[in-house]
Amino acid sequence: MTAPAPLDPPTVLGLDAGGSGTKWALRRGEERLGGGRVSPLTALTLPTPAGAAALAELCAALPGVPSRLHAGMPGLSAGSPQAAQAREHLAAALGLPPERVTVEGDLDLAYRAHLAPGEGVLIYAGTGSIAYHASAEGRVVRAGGRGYRIGDDGGGASLGRAALRWATDALDFGGEARGPLAEEIAAITGGLDWPALRDFTYAAPGASALARLAPAVGRAADRGDDAALGMLAQAATSLAELGRRVAGQVGEGALVATGGAMRVSPLFPEYLRRELPSVRVQWRDHAEEAARRPPPLPNVSGD
Repeated sequence: MTAPAPLDPPTVLGLDAGGSGTKWALRRGEERLGGGRVSPLTALTLPTPAGAAALAELCAALPGVPSRLHAGMPGLSAGSPQAAQAREHLAAALGLPPERVTVEGDLDLAYRAHLAPGEGVLIYAGTGSIAYHASAEGRVVRAGGRGYRIGDDGGGASLGRAALRWATDALDFGGEARGPLAEEIAAITGGLDWPALRDFTYAAPGASALARLAPAVGRAADRGDDAALGMLAQAATSLAELGRRVAGQVGEGALVATGGAMRVSPLFPEYLRRELPSVRVQWRDHAEEAARRPPPLPNVSGD
């Protein structure tokens, strides 16, 4: 009797979606088929024209057709009504049956990319900021992550907001900002006068415009600009406070920091280590994690 041939591993598309951009990775078992970055995508934007455009951009970028999809998305909890709606939208865009699409919160994806359940606290600085702990029993303890209108201090949007406040303060005193930070801001906004700064800031809704200026702060800090250095130091202080708030509730454990905002300058992790000497700053590809280790498909055999 001939043994049945082994099933080919599924082609899995992993998404790490967010308000600043959406990273994707396509894998077939241990083989990486491709990866990249497309426009921002969140659970709120999925049913909008912007969401449709981002999904169309994603489909055009893929080098092959996935047989399943797993996505980490902001503001979602696995098994919630919002998660079910997100699955439907993603399935329709990729031409997949909904039962071959799974979703989870972007922070849950990030946590398991860096830490085992209950191992410690993840300090995440992307567009926003949060400290996050997820136990093996599913208990979540968090601090921050309230959005740019309330907080998110230490994230990319807060760095951009600080840069804009600094530039507009100079206007309030009858002058115009000068120095490396001013030059870096102007290269992105197109100018340092109020019309240019206003149009840049309010042309797009949400925090995305603010976060676009975070790299300007980082580059200016690398050039020795005192104002930019102060902004990074303050951001590190804010992130450290979030980490302490969660660690104080869950007890001793690993402290891991990550996120795109921390990449704007090598000085940013240094400032954070001054605040939290035990913190481990590390980078992991969360889209790769989603593609490499997606959760099991419920009631579907063969994967």
